[in-house]
Amino acid sequence: MTKSNTDMLDPDDGASHELRNYAIGFGVSLLLTVGAFAALLSHLPTVWKVSAICIAALLQVMTHARNFLHLSLSGRQSREDLLLVMFSTILLAIMAGGTYFIMADLDGRMHDMRDTQDMEGMPAGG
Repeated sequence: MTKSNTDMLDPDDGASHELRNYAIGFGVSLLLTVGAFAALLSHLPTVWKVSAICIAALLQVMTHARNFLHLSLSGRQSREDLLLVMFSTILLAIMAGGTYFIMADLDGRMHDMRDTQDMEGMPAGG
């Protein structure tokens, strides 16, 4: 098999190790998904449910990055790939946040216009 993020063959790293790594990642992802559903269906307070689901989501992102995308902090190429993923994530967050801000601002302006129009149509006495 190949080393993560390089084209060089690694004789110590066999196909069985790669398959084991994928199987572990799949198992952990499956457990985290089932855990999130169990938290949702439980009778816990809502704050605890949301917290459990958010923690499971973060752990699942880390599992996918480690087991499936082979991102790690060891090696020069791995660090560059990790920085690329982090930069892409930041750009997507800026775009999503900016879109939400613009849409919320437009929604506020539209409600102000509707309120002004409703007030104009009202009789003078009340």
